[in-house]
Amino acid sequence: MADELQKAHLYYDDINKIRILEQDVLKDTEDLRDTCKEYETKVKDFGKIINTLLETLKELGENVEKQKMAAIGSMNLLKSITKQRENDQAKLQSEISERSMLLEQLDAEYDSLQILEASQMETIEYLTALR
Repeated sequence: MADELQKAHLYYDDINKIRILEQDVLKDTEDLRDTCKEYETKVKDFGKIINTLLETLKELGENVEKQKMAAIGSMNLLKSITKQRENDQAKLQSEISERSMLLEQLDAEYDSLQILEASQMETIEYLTALR
């Protein structure tokens, strides 16, 4: 009778219940189901790890961008300060040139006034001597 049941694809299990699948096929199917569940769990865990990694990388990327912007700002500030110092130096150099020219003019005027004074002193002495 067992052969007739097997021809109809019916089988007895360990507790003498009639099954559609052979015991070996049933065990392999259950093993496959368990393996699939383990695989699914591992895939979910892997997905969580990847999401955590992506979040961490995103945070690091944002931090890098902030640092990059700060560095660019610092470089721009340094360039601005350098340019300002060059402008200040040019202004001071211009002021030095202006004052040097003024000094030369005043020196020339002083020399001219000394000559005029000497000439007037001679005239005064001459007029005093004529009295």
